[in-house]
Amino acid sequence: MNVTIESSGNLMIAYLIGELDHHSAAEIRDKIDNAISFKKPNHLILDFKNISFMDSSGIGLVMGRFRLM
Repeated sequence: MNVTIESSGNLMIAYLIGELDHHSAAEIRDKIDNAISFKKPNHLILDFKNISFMDSSGIGLVMGRFRLM
């Protein structure tokens, strides 16, 4: 699993690549949370177009970032 984060003004985009499962969700969550706390964006876009597999941990990742924002 790989994540690339771009930020411009009040917008942050996290590009997720590969498989998002129980084993990778914690690392991705930490990377996104650290970027959010550093940049403090008003909007977060999670780009899933390059995700080949996602289990329920991916839903938890989305819901947690929603609450954080």
